[in-house]
Amino acid sequence: MQVQRTQGQVNFGYNQQLNKVLISKCENAKKNKEFWNTLLKFNNITNETEMLLREAEKAKNISLVNKLSDIFLNFKYLFAGTMDEMFPKLNYSIVEAETYDAEAKARHIKNPDHWLNCMAHDLRNNDDNAPILQRVEKNINNIQEMENTEADKTEISTGKNFVIEYTPTDEAKKGFASLGGMKELKQLLSDRILTALKDPKQAKLDEIEYGKKIPKGILLYGPPGCGKTTIVKHLSTEAGVPLLMLESGKLGSKYIHETSARINAAFDYAESLAKDDKPVLVFMDDADSMLLDRSIAKSDSKTEEMASFLNRIQNAGDNNVIFVAATNQYDLLDEAIKSRFQEQIFVDLPDKEARKSIVKLFMSQRTKGKELSENDNALEHIAQKTEGFPIRAIKMISDKASLEALNDGRRNIKAEDFDKIIAQSQNMKVKAGKYKAKNDRPLIGYNNRQ
Repeated sequence: MQVQRTQGQVNFGYNQQLNKVLISKCENAKKNKEFWNTLLKFNNITNETEMLLREAEKAKNISLVNKLSDIFLNFKYLFAGTMDEMFPKLNYSIVEAETYDAEAKARHIKNPDHWLNCMAHDLRNNDDNAPILQRVEKNINNIQEMENTEADKTEISTGKNFVIEYTPTDEAKKGFASLGGMKELKQLLSDRILTALKDPKQAKLDEIEYGKKIPKGILLYGPPGCGKTTIVKHLSTEAGVPLLMLESGKLGSKYIHETSARINAAFDYAESLAKDDKPVLVFMDDADSMLLDRSIAKSDSKTEEMASFLNRIQNAGDNNVIFVAATNQYDLLDEAIKSRFQEQIFVDLPDKEARKSIVKLFMSQRTKGKELSENDNALEHIAQKTEGFPIRAIKMISDKASLEALNDGRRNIKAEDFDKIIAQSQNMKVKAGKYKAKNDRPLIGYNNRQ
């Protein structure tokens, strides 16, 4: 009969649908692992006894059949009773009896196992004329649907553990206005994505009339410390949309397949937050830490993780989720991943006008620096001196120059304070030519070169 067991299979019964439900319950059990482990052992003993019984029947060993029958029937009755008590809505005993009895009749087997024959007899005398299997299978479908829904909710809830939900600072709440420089970069982001994020209806109309689509993926690359992460944070506040940060430390796991599961859970969570009128940004800084070229990271687990990212990035846009990544190591990224980014934007070192704007912004935020922030000649001088420095370094220089004034009688901050710190910080410069735009792309962000 089809219902006979195969060694090594997990099988809770003769009805395939019922068996799938119970296997699913077992695999998804989290709080009752000990109960399910015990139940599996009990089930395995019952199944193994049944297999021995069938082998004895084939060998026509009547004596052994009689002995094993008593053991098997006791096991099966006890197991069926346990299942009925634990999962009354599944009607385990009824389903087992009817399934086996129906197959026995279809195959013209005159003497099915005694315990099943007894159960079938009781069922045939049931006052309810409705087909039992139809009622039971309907229950199974309803229960399975509920479990799938609950499983989806659990996965989405779990995904929250693998992201950092960005909370804007007071400065970030001002959006692009609080960022010094970045004129071209801000203009590009405004044109390509910001308008669409603020006005999804207009974005839809632009797509219909002009074929302009919101990019599913955006890659920012270039020297470290040039504001790639900052611009993404301010983009989310400027657009008024949630920002979820992905970190390799939260996604990574030492267990096989677990990292891929976390990647999927994180994207599931992001998609659950997205609405028709409010997309969600998912951002990964230092993307090369997880999206490394597979020819370099030669391992099955890395290939699986990459496949998860490729699939989720590809489908994210259809679920109103936009994936943004930043890297200082463009050449280390996997080629397939690069192809998922419709927008690849080179963020270069700040040019003179940008450096001037950045220092002006930093100084205007300090009462002892306001005089300097309004002195155009002093700002021009500092901008010339800081050529080759990334934004991160200029901020550190501004902070140290401010401390010079603090330690010197709490006076106003002067350009001379910057001169002293800049002279001490030459190691913070980025080597010219080390980072370049790829594929002859026009320089974006801080450069005004034609």
